[in-house]
Amino acid sequence: MSVDLDQSLADLVLTRPAAARALERLGLDYCCGGRQSLREACRERGLDAATVAVVLEHEGEPVAVESTDWSRVPLAVLCTHIVEEHHARLRWELPRLSELADRVASVHGAVQPDLRALRAELERLRAELEAHLAEEERELFPVLAAEGGLERALLERLLHDHDSTGAHLRRLRELAGDYAPETALCATHRSLLQGLHGLELDLHQHVHEENNILFPRALAAAR
Repeated sequence: MSVDLDQSLADLVLTRPAAARALERLGLDYCCGGRQSLREACRERGLDAATVAVVLEHEGEPVAVESTDWSRVPLAVLCTHIVEEHHARLRWELPRLSELADRVASVHGAVQPDLRALRAELERLRAELEAHLAEEERELFPVLAAEGGLERALLERLLHDHDSTGAHLRRLRELAGDYAPETALCATHRSLLQGLHGLELDLHQHVHEENNILFPRALAAAR
């Protein structure tokens, strides 16, 4: 099946889960920026859309491709999955990354000031995410699990949070030199780069499951 250049990035990943890996490599945001078409996203990144389409058509299934079709399970099951997989991982990983960033900035920040900026950016992202997770678990997921209606104001607030998360992730990647391991100044710095890259990948999947699956399904159910 050929790739439709006018299909949104979100729909592309929903129909071709293996495409997520290629989009990550190309820097095309399928979660926060998922409403863009492939053609528009390529234009913004200075990529040839036809070439990207060929790459996507021949992309094999990654080893860790999501095996569950979250568009078909009950909303309560999807909410539980998000809390137990993504929220739990963030609550464990964010404090660890904060500690690593603090140690690296303290040791190497005078020589490489970007490490101090990275630490500050990570702390801003952490504060926003921790508040966001609490709001979802307190105000959104219990309502959806009970098959209640979704408040539009709450949805808009959560979507805005996701856009902010995407901006923080882009800034972290820039400050961390695209997470290239050869730029690490020590073993702790290498662990930080690996952890931040893993955080980015998981957040992309996390936001994709909410923006492009959970929220549309909740709105459809409310209607």
